[in-house]
Amino acid sequence: MTVDPVTTPRSRARVITFVLIVLLLALSAIPIVALWRAFGPKVIVAPDFALIDQDARPFKLSGLRGHPVVVFFGYTHCPDVCPTTLAHLAKAVHSPTVPGDEHVVFITVDPDRDSPSVLKRYVRLFDPEFIGLTGSLKSLEPVYAAYHTARQAVPNNHGPNDYSIVHGTSLYYVGRDGIMKGFGSWEDDKPELTQDLKRFQ
Repeated sequence: MTVDPVTTPRSRARVITFVLIVLLLALSAIPIVALWRAFGPKVIVAPDFALIDQDARPFKLSGLRGHPVVVFFGYTHCPDVCPTTLAHLAKAVHSPTVPGDEHVVFITVDPDRDSPSVLKRYVRLFDPEFIGLTGSLKSLEPVYAAYHTARQAVPNNHGPNDYSIVHGTSLYYVGRDGIMKGFGSWEDDKPELTQDLKRFQ
């Protein structure tokens, strides 16, 4: 008697896992921020949070009140989206048309591997003024929820520390007054980022 490989419990579990990962990837590509803007309140105060920065010091978003801020979620083992976005931001923030007090805040979605020292080395690869934030998963989960960003670990089957993370890729522009001014995408190139950084103050 032959056994259909898709009908075995292990195979079914793999198929279900694959489908869920695909769905998560699809959802992360949906412009959630556009829905937020369309159906949310007209004035959105950027949710405040308390985390730990790359120097292991307490950090609150509200501590940057008076400065424009762009918030991005990612992790240091990210193979493509995160380094691409941070590299583009590093060029855009130094454009002569962008205010010199712009802050880039990079919040990890991988707190188990992204300690303050790891984040410090990582963000310095792009710009020494970038702020890297971490904390316990318990302290980070409310931040992910508040910013409507997806986050799901996906095992790579080469040990407990070998995994990728599916995560949201939106940029959140916070004005000097703490109000959410606009949203962007990791696919925005330098000219688009420069325009948004200049516009969303």
